[in-house]
Amino acid sequence: MNSRRLYAGTVIVLLAAVLVIAAKADPERIRTQQHLEYNTDVEDKNLSIKPEDFSSHLPVVEINTDGQTIPGSPAKGQLVSEVFNTYITAHMSIREKEGKLHTLSQKPDIDSDVQIRVRGNSSRRFDKKGYLFKFTGDDMQQKDYAVMGMEKDSTWVLNGPFLDKTLMRNYMWYNLAGEMMEWAPDVRFCEVFLNDEYQGVYVMMEQISVGEGRIEVSKYDGKAGVSSYIVCVDRQSVNDGNYLDNFTFYTGRLQSRVEVKYPGSKKLNSDITNYISRDFSRFEKALYSYDYDSKRYGFRSDIDVDNFVDYWIINEVSQNTDAGIYSTYFYKDVGGKLKMAVWDFNNCCDNYMETQTSMAGFFLQDRPWFFMLMKDEGFTNQIIVRYRELRKSVLSDEYIKGYIDDVQNYLGTAIDRNFQVWGYSFDEEHELLMGEGRHIGSYEAAVEQYERRLISRLRWMDQHIEAIRFYSHESKNKRYNH
Repeated sequence: MNSRRLYAGTVIVLLAAVLVIAAKADPERIRTQQHLEYNTDVEDKNLSIKPEDFSSHLPVVEINTDGQTIPGSPAKGQLVSEVFNTYITAHMSIREKEGKLHTLSQKPDIDSDVQIRVRGNSSRRFDKKGYLFKFTGDDMQQKDYAVMGMEKDSTWVLNGPFLDKTLMRNYMWYNLAGEMMEWAPDVRFCEVFLNDEYQGVYVMMEQISVGEGRIEVSKYDGKAGVSSYIVCVDRQSVNDGNYLDNFTFYTGRLQSRVEVKYPGSKKLNSDITNYISRDFSRFEKALYSYDYDSKRYGFRSDIDVDNFVDYWIINEVSQNTDAGIYSTYFYKDVGGKLKMAVWDFNNCCDNYMETQTSMAGFFLQDRPWFFMLMKDEGFTNQIIVRYRELRKSVLSDEYIKGYIDDVQNYLGTAIDRNFQVWGYSFDEEHELLMGEGRHIGSYEAAVEQYERRLISRLRWMDQHIEAIRFYSHESKNKRYNH
């Protein structure tokens, strides 16, 4: 009888394991890597950036503003926080069909009006602008398009790598995050023309928003008293007004504000704002209480711990030091647990403009939320185990080096075209990275610095990852523990 029970128990365990593996191997979650799959066999040797002679193996985006200036850049002497976010109507054409070079004379695959503005924070001052745009129809209503093989949506980001001279930080880290986490924004390289002038290599990116293939949560119907939500911690802007009250003592010390990104302003009302405020506050109150690590009252009943662990690893490995204070996104489905979404790796891997980032040390333990999460032994142990696991796969030296090499080779002559316009950024007098010894004089040097820094960081973490146990040790946290 005991042997039968043992056999039955073994079968159940094996079936459960198969179901878990099947769930993790969901084909809908397989991430498209453009540099491995799109036009990899299309020969691209043309260096011309003249509209009539141009061709590229990358998708090509053409924007025509009919003489209007795209708004959103700060005027001389104006703070970025003082810029009012208005849009203009422009026209956008996209050539993206696979299997051939793209030219501006070809029939567009997508041809639509857009509402467009400059986006970003410090990057708004760069010569190469980034843009937020929304496809619109004749009735000015937003219209969804499946751009470059990504899921249909109306709202998109065109990220213009300028400070990042490798051109690949956002592309690479969104894709790596997408291999590790449930969701990260999808991305594609492209080249952009604005009013018949070549603008260089850009990254077309999904906006963090609710929708199929994006953050898949229950949509708010405008009637219920509860809702799924997305909130963002960032600098306060002039006309983004859906802010929540500050909650715990620690969050209140931020120079940032917590803004509701979903539901949007058309559906957001005081009842839903108050609901989101109370819900997010409940998590923070649990986290900053003496019961933060208890099974019944602690933070684990409110957050997806695996998600927070991966967020920590991605941002610590890349030393994305804006994480936790700026461009920090949380999302939650009704009845689900709070999760985080990665965003903006422009400054990672010692590419922060104002100061050099030290190779040694960790930073997220000093940021809101992680300040308390890192006091939990279970959380720090989970980070260590997960980090060791990832070092055997997507964070291995071989994978990282191969990824960087493959992206550089894929971009090919698009790199040369890009720096025909932006090559002056390699001149020492135009260097944006402040501090002695930080000048990067060529694209090759930029890639070499990026790879060397990233591999060195990973090897430093290999030696010191166990040290994060210090943050959760009883001797350090006596006054926080019940």
